Amino acid sequence: MYRFTVTDNKTDHKPIVVFFCVLTLVLCLFMNSVVATLFRIALNTLAGIIVWRKIVAAQPQQGVILLEPNQFRFEGSGRQIQGVISKQSRLLGQSVWLYINGFSKNYWLIISANSVDEQSYARLKRATLKAINYVEESK
Repeated sequence: MYRFTVTDNKTDHKPIVVFFCVLTLVLCLFMNSVVATLFRIALNTLAGIIVWRKIVAAQPQQGVILLEPNQFRFEGSGRQIQGVISKQSRLLGQSVWLYINGFSKNYWLIISANSVDEQSYARLKRATLKAINYVEESK
């Protein structure tokens, strides 16, 4: 069992803002009507806000992670998540996007590299890769 603390786990908003700005620009290039252009801008702004809220909800500021051979547990920020790391988890840039198969519900949890020490981040990445590769090998 390995235990480590997550502190100051902040969301990086730059990729989200760039994606929705570029999407809005591309869609507006093909619109002939001003009303359609304004509708696309409003729609993409709304979609950006919804995505941002979902990401912030999946990335708690503080907590404690317990890694066991076949179990993952997170406690903190008013949330308690327990389950198994799924093959749908991803390593994206300087963060780990964990998809946890819980007992009654599935959860997304985002952990940034700067919110934990280097050794703990390496162990979290290793556990994630092991979960992803284990499912692919068993096919």
